[in-house]
Amino acid sequence: MQHTVSVGFRVAWENSWRTSTNESNYDGAWVFIKFRKNGTSEWRHCTLDGTAFSASPGSDITVPTDRKGAFLHRASDGIGDVDYAGNSLTWAYGEDGVLDNDSVQVKVFAIEMVYIPAGAYYLGSGGSEVNCFRAGATNSAFLVTGPAAIPLGNTAGSLNLNSGGAGTLLPATYPNGYAAYWIMKYESSQQQFADFLNHLMLAQATPNYTSSNFTGSTHPAFQPLVADRAYNDLGIAQATAFADWAALRPFSELEFEKACRGVNIQPVMNEYVWGSTTITQLLTLQNDGLVNEDVGTPLGANAVYRNSNGSGPIAHPVRVGLFARTTGSTRELSGATYYGLMNMGDNLHEFCIYAGSVSGQAIDASIHGDGYLDAAGATDIGSWASASAFGVRGGRYYGGATTNNEMRTSDRTGAGNASVGGGSNQRGIRLARTAP
Repeated sequence: MQHTVSVGFRVAWENSWRTSTNESNYDGAWVFIKFRKNGTSEWRHCTLDGTAFSASPGSDITVPTDRKGAFLHRASDGIGDVDYAGNSLTWAYGEDGVLDNDSVQVKVFAIEMVYIPAGAYYLGSGGSEVNCFRAGATNSAFLVTGPAAIPLGNTAGSLNLNSGGAGTLLPATYPNGYAAYWIMKYESSQQQFADFLNHLMLAQATPNYTSSNFTGSTHPAFQPLVADRAYNDLGIAQATAFADWAALRPFSELEFEKACRGVNIQPVMNEYVWGSTTITQLLTLQNDGLVNEDVGTPLGANAVYRNSNGSGPIAHPVRVGLFARTTGSTRELSGATYYGLMNMGDNLHEFCIYAGSVSGQAIDASIHGDGYLDAAGATDIGSWASASAFGVRGGRYYGGATTNNEMRTSDRTGAGNASVGGGSNQRGIRLARTAP
């Protein structure tokens, strides 16, 4: 007996695409399943059968070798909203300790992701960004040409971290960005984080609940105040716990730059993540806090950040993907990276794996979460446990007078930020997974 069962599901999302122009790039969904035996309160992660699945017409499914979830995406070029109703994955329930006569409840979760193809790309822009990567002793950008280890230093052929840092080599196991990977299209929303908390045991959820975003509700029925607003007020412990639970991983600061700039694209000095040096600050919102929250003034705004005089026109994170327009949009107007990631440079700082610490260099791109946390609600992946392995990239809705500079693709102001171990209302979550 195979001890498997088919789990059907429907998944839909807006602003989908697939293109073969210049590069093969597309968005998709990371789909994973949790189960709970009836009469218990513990939700556990489903292990999939890696060969038995069915995708709706027009879509494809790929199951990674660890079988902790699946990627679903367009099968051919196209653009626009998608709705795939006839999908199924096969749960190998026998591998998860479930008996044939057990009664269980299952839930399917999906997170929008973007595929970043393999290829050479540049680090640094040759500009004046804080601590930007350099090629050796020059001020030129460094070209990552393959998946091999990268020498560190100021000699020819080495990557200059330009801010001290430890070690003389980025190991080949470090996620250096050359290989293909998937990364979340948006920062995690309040609703996504509520779903995470609500499917943990109380003792696990308690240390991961750090925010006023769920005021008035309690575990296991946390209700977000603004479901689509980017989730904030957390430290690296909460971010890595979410990554482990969702069977994803943190992304590296090298992967950050590739996702912003693209493969074999010459850098623009001091460019923002949308590829130009032009920026328009959002001053007001329409329908603030509602499901239809939208750009107010100016209509051409493409970033949420604090004024250089120290005041902030927007007093909280905004709806994820706020700057996506239904018509007439451009990469600059939508504030999007080369591969279509939204709010990568603004709204909230995002945790990334630091290239300049021994603990950061020890993180392996092949290690993803397994869906489980320890009894205290922390990740059980040892290499993710050290705060010194992480920093932050990108800008934020509230910060110092130079916050707009942090939105530049190659700015490393917070790359080795030692304070990521504590909570902050200026940090959010975006996660990645090495492509199968």
